[in-house]
Amino acid sequence: MRIDAKVSAALQEIEVTRGVPRQRIIEALVEAMKAAYERKHGPTPNLELEVDMASSTIEAYLSKKVVREVEDRDLEISLEEAKEYDPSAEEGDFLLIEIELGDLGYWGVATAKTMIKNLIRQAEKDRIQREYRTRTYDLISCTVQYEERGDLFVEAPDKVEGVIPMKERIAHERVRPGQRLKCLLVEVRSGKKTGPLLVFSRTHPDLIRRLMENEIPEVREGSIEIMAIARDPGFRAKVAVKSNLPELDPVGTCIGSRGVRVTAISHELSEEKIDLVPWRADSFEFIAEALSPAKVLSVEIFENEKRALVIVPDDQISLAIGKSWRNVKLASRLTKYFLEVKSVSEMEAAEAGQGKTSEGPQPEVTTPAEDAPEDEKA
Repeated sequence: MRIDAKVSAALQEIEVTRGVPRQRIIEALVEAMKAAYERKHGPTPNLELEVDMASSTIEAYLSKKVVREVEDRDLEISLEEAKEYDPSAEEGDFLLIEIELGDLGYWGVATAKTMIKNLIRQAEKDRIQREYRTRTYDLISCTVQYEERGDLFVEAPDKVEGVIPMKERIAHERVRPGQRLKCLLVEVRSGKKTGPLLVFSRTHPDLIRRLMENEIPEVREGSIEIMAIARDPGFRAKVAVKSNLPELDPVGTCIGSRGVRVTAISHELSEEKIDLVPWRADSFEFIAEALSPAKVLSVEIFENEKRALVIVPDDQISLAIGKSWRNVKLASRLTKYFLEVKSVSEMEAAEAGQGKTSEGPQPEVTTPAEDAPEDEKA
């Protein structure tokens, strides 16, 4: 049976434009023709089809077992009759007898069309899933659709459905349907009926990394390297940057003329304040930089405990700790050290009243234990 020229051309177009493997097309076509044949002739479990896309033909066979006495003519053939087809046939062999598919009628054509359409839809889902899985942790621009139980449903390019779970949303951020948001793709979930579901984040530290790569050419090209990121989403973030070119100031370059670059990133993150910190290989210097804008007088590191005691001027203690301990917590996450902050007068009072013990200093002003930072991926 020859495949209609239009059908053959359509199948070849599916292979080329939709990226469907030829084997998948052949399998779908075989399933469609089997379904059409069985709709007209009833269940035929021994029907076998061979598709040749090059010659646009379909050959149909019935597989029958060679037996001495036939009990089921649909599945068996006598040895005497089998020898007419193949003189070398023996009892117990399976013989392929060619048949004509003939006119499968309206229902046959409709079945074939439906199955091919399903193939195209499934191929599209597979393509989208493959494509987006290669873009995990990439920046993707989405359109807000609706909110449900705290989760925000969005539409990604190619009209793919996505969701920003409540825990991945910026807490105080208010959005409206149709609004564009830049999100970080963190997961691609498979869906048998609805197709792939993309899971996005607006709170992940790497969202700032991708926004900076998008906004700052020097970061994108590698002249400036982002070494560490710590975020309190929607409120404040600290980003440690390093220049790979001696003549390039990493902080000034990232801020941009009149702050235009860092302001654009901040605006995208619901006005989250971004502190840019110069990276230092020396832990003492890096801790001092991380606590900016506060000025640091001295840093004492207890390496075994991954803890550091930081002394600041009396008028800098509030600035060093920050509102709701935010500055010191972010600095701790950025440096991977638990930071204990003391003012000069507090340190002097502690020394005068208790003296220095062999166990080392026990600061009165520290980051609360329950707020101790956990290591985060930079």
